[in-house]
Amino acid sequence: MPDRYVDVWYPVDQNAVEGRPKATYNQRTPLPRDLKHFVPDAYNTVVTMEAYKDVAGSAKGPFPVLLFSHGASAYRMANSALTAGIASWGFVVVSADYLERGVVTQLPGQKSLTLDPKRDKRLMLASLDLISKENDRAASLLHGIIDGTRVAAAGHSAGGTTAFDALNDPRVKVAVGWAPSAPSATPADKPTMIIGASNDIGVPPTQLATTYGSFPAPKRRVEIGNAGHNSFTDLCLVTRSGGGMVQYAAKSHLVGQALAKLLLNGCEKTALTPEQFFPVVQHFTIAELRSVLRIDTEEVGLGDAISRAFPGITMTYRHQR
Repeated sequence: MPDRYVDVWYPVDQNAVEGRPKATYNQRTPLPRDLKHFVPDAYNTVVTMEAYKDVAGSAKGPFPVLLFSHGASAYRMANSALTAGIASWGFVVVSADYLERGVVTQLPGQKSLTLDPKRDKRLMLASLDLISKENDRAASLLHGIIDGTRVAAAGHSAGGTTAFDALNDPRVKVAVGWAPSAPSATPADKPTMIIGASNDIGVPPTQLATTYGSFPAPKRRVEIGNAGHNSFTDLCLVTRSGGGMVQYAAKSHLVGQALAKLLLNGCEKTALTPEQFFPVVQHFTIAELRSVLRIDTEEVGLGDAISRAFPGITMTYRHQR
C-alpha cells in the first residue's frame, strides 16, 4: 500500500501569505510515484487552490474541526474548492486518503475498489487524533489552532457513509453529507444535513430521501437543481480546463462508459457551473456547522427563505427540528 497522506486547510493571518504563490496540485499528485506516468502531459491539468502551503495557522484560533472523507474513486484534494472555502470561514478541514476506495483502484492492474465502512471510520478518527497531536506539538504549523471540543464530519458520496458513521464517536457533534451514501449502521442521535443534486445519477434524490427519512431530528436536506454527482468535486473545474485523468481514461477506453458518465455527472455544459454551485454548498455546510457547534448564538442562513436567496438557482430545502 502506498503512503497515506492527510491534507489540512486552516485559517492563516493575511500578513503570513503576502507575496506567496497559491498552492496547486495536478492530476498526477494523488498517484504513487510508479503510476504518475499514467497521466500524459496534455491531461495533467493544474488546479490552483485558494490556499497556501506550509504557513503557520492564524493566531486568532483555536478553530473548530471538520473531518472530511472523499468519495469512491477520488482522492484527498478532490473537493479542494469546497474544503478550502470552508476553512476560510474559520475551520480546520482535515482530508485523509481513503486509498482502498481511491482513484488508484480505477487504474489498470491495480487492486479493485473495496468498501469497508469500519475501516474508513477508523481512518477518519485517526486523522482527528493526528491533528490533535500536532496541535500540542510546539514546532507544528497547527500548534494551538485546533478546538477539539467542536468537531464535525463531512463526506462526499461514499465518504458520506464515513461522516455519518463517525457520529457514533462522542467527539463528533454533527455530520454533513454531500450526495452521500447512507450510514452503515443505525444513525446516531445527532444533527445531520444532506446536500444533494437533482440530476445525480449516482446517489439520486429518491435515495437521499430514504436516507433523510432514516435520520432522527434535528435534520436538514437541501436539493440543488441542475447539478450532478460530481458537481461537489474539482472535476468540473478540471474538465473545463480541457484535461484531467477522467477525460484521458474515458477517451482511451480505460474506464467503462457508465463509470465515465458518473464521474462527469454535473460537469455537462447545461449544468450549473462550479462558480454557481460551490457557494450554495458552502453556505449550507457552514451555516449548519456554525449552528450546531454553537459558533452562532442563533441560527443564521437556515430559515425557509434561504432557498430563494441564490438568484438563478432552484432548490428545495427541508428541515425537521
